[in-house]
Amino acid sequence: MILRATRRLRFAAVLGAVVLLAGSSALPADAATPTRKGKGKGKRRPSHPTFTAPPAVPRPPDPFRVTLATADGVELVGSFRPVPGQPDAPAVLLLHAFSRDRRELDERAGDLTARGLATLALDLRGHGESTRRRDGRKVSLVPSLQSDPNAFPRDVEAACAWLRQRSPRVGVLGLSLSADLAILATASGWADAAVAVSANAAQLPALAGSRPTVPRGTLVLASESDPGRAESARALDRAGLPPKSLSLYPGAAHALDLLIQRPEAWKAAVGWLGELLGAVPPPAPVAPVPSPTPGGPP
Repeated sequence: MILRATRRLRFAAVLGAVVLLAGSSALPADAATPTRKGKGKGKRRPSHPTFTAPPAVPRPPDPFRVTLATADGVELVGSFRPVPGQPDAPAVLLLHAFSRDRRELDERAGDLTARGLATLALDLRGHGESTRRRDGRKVSLVPSLQSDPNAFPRDVEAACAWLRQRSPRVGVLGLSLSADLAILATASGWADAAVAVSANAAQLPALAGSRPTVPRGTLVLASESDPGRAESARALDRAGLPPKSLSLYPGAAHALDLLIQRPEAWKAAVGWLGELLGAVPPPAPVAPVPSPTPGGPP
C-alpha cells in the first residue's frame, strides 16, 4: 500500500511539472506574470508611451514689465513703453486677439513711440502672464470669456485707468475680439480714441452687458472678404459718433494679418491715434559729427 501511494505521488508531481512547463512556453519572453486584480506587483505595462506635457518655453526678460489689478482682483501683466523725454505723452493700450498674448502687438510699439505715443501692451486675463488673482487662485482661458461682461471689459477698464494716471489722453487698439473691447472703451468713456481691427458687431452687446456700445472717435478697419467683418465694420461706423472713419481693404486678412499684409492699414492706425490724441513726435536724434581723419584737412 505504501509503495503504491508513493508511486502515485511521484506521477502527480511529474504531471504537474509538465503542465506548468507547457503553460509557460505559451507566454512571450518579455511577458509579465499576471497577478490578481488590485495588486500592484507584476502588472503588465501599457504598450504605448505615457504622454508628457511639453515644458513651458521661458520668456525672455522684459525690462518694461508692469503689473496692475482689476476691480475683481485679477493681476494683469503688461509691457509699458514711455516716450523718452515726454513723461506726459498720450498713451495707447494695445490689445491682442483671443488666445494670443501681448507680444502679438508689442513688437509694433516702436512705431507708436516714434509718433510720440506711449504704449501698454496687455495680457488679458487667462492669457500670457495674466493667469492669477491676487489671492493666488488661477484664471483659466475658457471660451466663455468672449461673452462675459465681467471679464475682459474689467481688464480694459483697469488698464485705461492705469494709463490715465500717467497720460492726459488715452487710446486703444484692438484686434478681432479685442476690437470690440476697443470700441467699448470709447463708448464707456475709458478712452478718447480707438482703432478697431476686424471687429464683430454681433458679439459686442453680450460683451458689453449693461455698458454703452456706441463707438466714439473710432477708426474701423476690416478686409472686404473676411466673413462677417466687413459688414460689422460698416455697421459700427454707421452707429459711431464723430470723429470716425472706416477703411476696408481687398482680401480676407484678419486681425494682425491685415496690418501685416496691408502696411497702409497700420499707417492709418498710427496716424489716427496720433492725431486724435494730440501726439507730438519726439525730436529725431542728431547724428554725431565724424572726427577728422589724422593728416586730413582741418
